[in-house]
Amino acid sequence: MQDQSADVLYSSHFLEHVPRTSVPSVLEECFRILNSGGKIRLVLPDLENMAREYLNRRDSGDEGKADFVVMELIDQCVRRESGGELGRFYQALRVSPDGGSSEMIDYVRERVGDDLRAVGKGKGSMGLSSKLRRIPSVLPNRLQRVWIKLVLKALPKAFRAQNVSLAQVGERHHWVWDFHQLSRALEEAGFVDIQRQSAESSTIGEFPFYPLDLNVDGSPRKGNESMYVEARKP
Repeated sequence: MQDQSADVLYSSHFLEHVPRTSVPSVLEECFRILNSGGKIRLVLPDLENMAREYLNRRDSGDEGKADFVVMELIDQCVRRESGGELGRFYQALRVSPDGGSSEMIDYVRERVGDDLRAVGKGKGSMGLSSKLRRIPSVLPNRLQRVWIKLVLKALPKAFRAQNVSLAQVGERHHWVWDFHQLSRALEEAGFVDIQRQSAESSTIGEFPFYPLDLNVDGSPRKGNESMYVEARKP
């Protein structure tokens, strides 16, 4: 994009996937694109929120939810396979969504916005013709994954476990930010008036909270773990 060609920039759960050393250049590029007086709104996981939630749950003896916050914080930073520990945990919850796991399913949605009850609804509605049309786009990726797995089998098991990651692009978090770290990064890029907002508040006029940051029922689309930070280009 050209210099000073945008009034508003919005990013949701993207910055944490950028390598820490590349974040300054990303924010500088955002600064370049914005018009004078333009604003940026960043939504991303909040380290401070997760740390406080973990301590509160552990101190209250709510061990299951405290354990989930550990996964919420760490799994996407260290996973070496698609879905990781969170994926396995979600699958276990889906087995009996109306049983003893119901409270945890509600907590997952509250924390990260993932609605495990909605997963799979309408899954069987795709017709045969639609499935056939998808084959050309899906088949190369599946063949590639099979080829990669065959190659990896030739490597020593201990080496694979330590050095090989099969997590898909966009699954890994390269950093976990809090408001103070992000504020410094924005200041260094030239932004001013840096402030926290919420899923339902903004300094940007006529901001479309739904569908960007709110669900139709008014709940945060990315759960309570998120922070909302806005800043202005002078």
